[in-house]
Amino acid sequence: MAKLSEWFVKHWGTIIPIVLSIVAILFTALKDFILPKILKPTLKFTYEPKEPYKKAPVIINQMIWAFERFKIENIGKEVAKNCRCQIYMINDEKGKEIDLQGFHLNWANRPDQDGDFLRFERLNIAKGESEFVDLLHMRQDNTTKIFFNPYKNLPKGMTDNIPIDNYIIKVIISGDNFSPYIVSFNISKKLELNGFKVKLIDVERK
Repeated sequence: MAKLSEWFVKHWGTIIPIVLSIVAILFTALKDFILPKILKPTLKFTYEPKEPYKKAPVIINQMIWAFERFKIENIGKEVAKNCRCQIYMINDEKGKEIDLQGFHLNWANRPDQDGDFLRFERLNIAKGESEFVDLLHMRQDNTTKIFFNPYKNLPKGMTDNIPIDNYIIKVIISGDNFSPYIVSFNISKKLELNGFKVKLIDVERK
């Protein structure tokens, strides 16, 4: 034991930097890898055929609109950072895929991103908070189409509508600190008095 103490005293100048380096590595691993795995956001998705998921009638530019929205709630232990929503896939009832992959969907509260019109909408959802996403809408001037909101009316190089029909629409929700979710909706061509007939049918992790 005495020899060990003598050795430590003799080599303390070398040992202390090594110990400090190990502590720093452990602290970094705890902060960047271990805690984020434990204290991570967990998202819950809901849709119901009533307010506030269905918003109709809404008068915009002297036209009647009917919105369908779904809710994202953070039931985890950490803030869900930089959340964004896109169309992942649309298939008609025959299984044909509609080319709208990557179309960004709007948050219903319309964050303005500090006036930066070139950035797509992203926001943080804190523990216990929830946000709504505009999935699709109907417009009085064209009742034969399902419409999606283009972000701040910027051109996307793709259409913002599809003919009314039976569809499976898959939406991908991603963020900086959680694995993406894919949420699937069934859209019926049979219309209701307050808009479309929508059903949330599946939630999976990518």
